[in-house]
Formats: sequence, C-alpha cells, structure tokens
Amino acid sequence: MASKRDLKKRVRRVVFEVLNGCDEIIVGDGKDADKADKLIDEAVDFHDDIIAKIIKAGSKKEFNAILEEFNKGQEALAKKLEGLSK
Repeated sequence: MASKRDLKKRVRRVVFEVLNGCDEIIVGDGKDADKADKLIDEAVDFHDDIIAKIIKAGSKKEFNAILEEFNKGQEALAKKLEGLSK
C-alpha cells in the first residue's frame, strides 16, 4: 500500500503529464485546442477531488477505495489525451 504522500505525488505527476500533453496540442497544431482545454479543466478537477479525498482518508478501506478511483481516473485521462493526439 502506498502512503498518502506517495499517492499525492502520483496524482500530481499524472495531472502534470496530461497538462503538458494538452499544452503541446494547443501550441502545436491547435486543431483540437478546445478539446484540450476541456481536458485541462477535467484534469484539474480530478486533481482537486482526489487530493481532497486523500487528505480526508482515515482508514485503509477509504484509502484503498481512493487508490482504485485514482487508477480508473488515470486511465480515463490517458485515453482522452491519446484520443486528442491522434
């Protein structure tokens, strides 16, 4: 099981990668700039939501549920980013 600190770092790293990828799309060709902008908003909301839940988690059961939610959210963001870069 990861610690709260490690999970927060993972969340920040994933969100940074999504934001960086979206910035490249916006600056690059710009054809999917609106979609990339929406994905940025979604990634920031995901970050805020997961970090708040991590801070409030008091038991292993809650933490494991947050970890599962993070993994699903990470996959969803990666798929959306991949769809934009095609």
